[in-house]
Amino acid sequence: MASSPILRDKELVTDDMPDDASRQSRQHVKRCFAKYIEKGRRIIKLHDLMEEMEQVIDDNIQRNQVLEGNLGFLLSCTQEAAVDPPYVAFAVRPNPGVWEFVRVSSEDLSVEPITSTDYLKFKESVYDEDWNYHEIWIG
Repeated sequence: MASSPILRDKELVTDDMPDDASRQSRQHVKRCFAKYIEKGRRIIKLHDLMEEMEQVIDDNIQRNQVLEGNLGFLLSCTQEAAVDPPYVAFAVRPNPGVWEFVRVSSEDLSVEPITSTDYLKFKESVYDEDWNYHEIWIG
């Protein structure tokens, strides 16, 4: 699996965490993703992602440790996220005019780069899970 440049060639959101902090930080990241998916299908803006993270990680030091890792880097560039459990797809703008899209599994925190088309399909499925089965085509 090719990795997305947005995560600096990492395959897991938690890959850059030091070993001693890794286990605890990984649990915090997993709890964040559990919080993101608990309400089911939806679109989440950055301020809501951050607010939900604050609810899950109430200790500022621990939250800052998580934000210094790949999840923090990902969130710092995120414009919105689409949730369709168990996945969260992120629309990321690391620089003006540059968009990248990744899908993260809340189960194992694996990261998969996706195309803009795949992101839009994923986002559309949030509103209508049968959207691709409709026989109405706009041409």
